[in-house]
Amino acid sequence: MVEALVPSRSILLLDDDPDVGVAAQLLLQRRVAPVLCLRRPAELAAAVQRLRPDLLLLDMNFGPGRTDGAQGLRLLEEVRARAHPPTVVVLTAYADINLAVLALKRGAFDFITKPWDNARLIATCREALQNARPANDDKTGSALAEPVLVQSLAALERASVLAAVADAQGNLSAAARSLGLSRAALYRRLDKYGL
Repeated sequence: MVEALVPSRSILLLDDDPDVGVAAQLLLQRRVAPVLCLRRPAELAAAVQRLRPDLLLLDMNFGPGRTDGAQGLRLLEEVRARAHPPTVVVLTAYADINLAVLALKRGAFDFITKPWDNARLIATCREALQNARPANDDKTGSALAEPVLVQSLAALERASVLAAVADAQGNLSAAARSLGLSRAALYRRLDKYGL
């Protein structure tokens, strides 16, 4: 039944690298949902308003020399502040635990590092779409209450690991203690989530 819902869904990708857009389209178009690509952040608000995508794949940095993620975090906040926002998965080549924690705290569903693992991106997009507003939503939002996002146990665990490492300022021994894990168990989780 879930597979029948996927074709009516849509994905919007905002990334200034055209190769990333082509790669995402080739990977996700037939396996998850149609993908429309944007390259300029200035186009995002109008595209979200007009297209009402179910999922937004959002790059964190735009323009040469930008690696702090500030642009992406600002766009994430703007999108999440909208009535009936799309589910947002953040993409970045400049992964940083603090940036991931900030993105998740500001409403991102998940955080994917580029270059991505194809199976993980597909699974994350499918899960995000399942947790997005109902497929039969009339996209006007007039009759339905704000949807409640339900994150998977894996997404919650990943967020907890990221938060613990950020709170411990990168001290993995302290992070492991705060999570009630051994260092080895924390390393396994970091590896599992590509951190």
